[in-house]
Amino acid sequence: MITRINNCTNVRRLQFFIKLATDMKVSIYKPVSPLLQQHIAYIYTLDRQDGDEPCTYLTFPGIYNIVCLYADTVSEVSDDLVSIRHEPNGVLESRVVGKFSKAVCVKYEGRISEITTLFKPFAINAFLPSPLKDFAGGHFSFFNPHPDYVPAMQAIQSMHTVQDKLAALEAYWLSKYNGYTHPFLPAILDEMSNEDIPERSISEICKAYGVSRQTMHQHFERYLCKTPAAFRKIIRFRKAVHAHPSLLAEQRLTRLSVLANYFDQSHMIRDFKELTGHTPKSFFKNISRFGDGQISWLFL
Repeated sequence: MITRINNCTNVRRLQFFIKLATDMKVSIYKPVSPLLQQHIAYIYTLDRQDGDEPCTYLTFPGIYNIVCLYADTVSEVSDDLVSIRHEPNGVLESRVVGKFSKAVCVKYEGRISEITTLFKPFAINAFLPSPLKDFAGGHFSFFNPHPDYVPAMQAIQSMHTVQDKLAALEAYWLSKYNGYTHPFLPAILDEMSNEDIPERSISEICKAYGVSRQTMHQHFERYLCKTPAAFRKIIRFRKAVHAHPSLLAEQRLTRLSVLANYFDQSHMIRDFKELTGHTPKSFFKNISRFGDGQISWLFL
């Protein structure tokens, strides 16, 4: 539930403050830097206090490449569960979301101070010394892309105000910007993400850009940690999530399947079950949406 929307003029950020029944507080920001605005969709902070009840939610595949920072925590990661608990160990954990193709359960215990950056598709590669695949072997891998990264992130997490943390985080990523571009991936991603462009098959896209299916597959894996088919499946899912609130209840599922470019309603149901473990009806009944809906969690 969004309980306050506040324009932080001193740092020129649009902040959404979310106070959940679990006492978990999530604030969502847009970058200040015009350059970072082209590459980063959101930065959010998540805070829990000592004595807060454990919180568990399901998170779902998305198109963004996500980097998470945790202070004084210990994480345990399996195929379907990420458990993050407070541990006053002075350690900073940095994780990157990589090969993420199904719902994963996230559990928080105790005090948590988290900063998460959501990079737009492919964009994180412009800040790395080599392709994303080199740093994201699993769905929630340890992330340490530069020699000065961990010390810099530790210093950021130790700052007293959110404004200082965000300003320092932006300054760090700006210092690592290498301007890397790719000969065809950004154009293909723009086409696949554009709701105003009729959907073409993967083969048609390959032909239009003069690349083989094998080459396209290899480059998607290298720079996005997803296959073209998986990326398209997530695009459809996210379109459905974004469009759902604007439709009347009696027309939602049928109309939604058309708007999100599913072949039919059964195709949409099948993909939703694969990505979320829920039918569309169950998913939309229980989901909590933040920002523009790209951050969608199902609390358990």
